[in-house]
Amino acid sequence: MGGIVWNEWARLMCLTSSFVIFVGGIMGTFQPLPAFDAMRLLPGLYTQPVPILPLILIVLGMILAAIEYPVVAVDYFNSPRSFMPKVAFFIPLTVMSLLEAQTVNGSIYLGIGTLAYLMAIRDDFRKQHQQAINGGRMA
Repeated sequence: MGGIVWNEWARLMCLTSSFVIFVGGIMGTFQPLPAFDAMRLLPGLYTQPVPILPLILIVLGMILAAIEYPVVAVDYFNSPRSFMPKVAFFIPLTVMSLLEAQTVNGSIYLGIGTLAYLMAIRDDFRKQHQQAINGGRMA
């Protein structure tokens, strides 16, 4: 697969995960359900009247959707140099969304999308290396 295919596939996976994380955060606000029973004992995450973790996941799901589907199309978001900051943001979000039971599927989708972005980065590095070997000529 070429770099642009990995990029588009990763983008669609991350858009899907942003929707699942957003909706799971809304569901978790009304019925908080931690993914692990030991997390019920942590103060602040699942206390009543408002659980904190689902609210954070709602905001992060909206930020993820804004990153992957920007209102203003800028060339930077489609270039391979923008993939590294995305991956750096997606990895902690993946771990955080694993902590809420309603957003586990979104976390898995985001992990797959992050791996696809890493494959796009790898393909771009290979293409740059091949061009450097050829002296800048297209092979």
